[in-house]
Amino acid sequence: MVIFSTDHCPYCVRLREEVLKPLIHNGALRGKVLIREFNIDDGGKITDFDGERIRSRIFVSRYEIFATPTVVLVDYHGKPLTPPIVGFNEADSYTDFLDEAISSAVMSLAALHWPRFAGS
Repeated sequence: MVIFSTDHCPYCVRLREEVLKPLIHNGALRGKVLIREFNIDDGGKITDFDGERIRSRIFVSRYEIFATPTVVLVDYHGKPLTPPIVGFNEADSYTDFLDEAISSAVMSLAALHWPRFAGS
């Protein structure tokens, strides 16, 4: 899970404080997702999913980030598994929406990695 944020985003702070910290604290995300936050205000280069160094703006443009916070659930190669979650309104509904998106992403990953047998 990549969370795209900015330095001066009050909704990013609310997402962290009202949704992510409680989910991390109660263990609801354990074993489901690896969380990384990416500040789109930071320049320079980052290490991409394949280990190569790329410019930050290329990483941001890949996911068509136009607002913060935006949460993108990706596979191990950086391919999105669900539509992005853009913005933040209210913690309870966001938590439910995020939980559904994570469940969908986990099922998509499982479908990619479980062998398919003929006739099944």
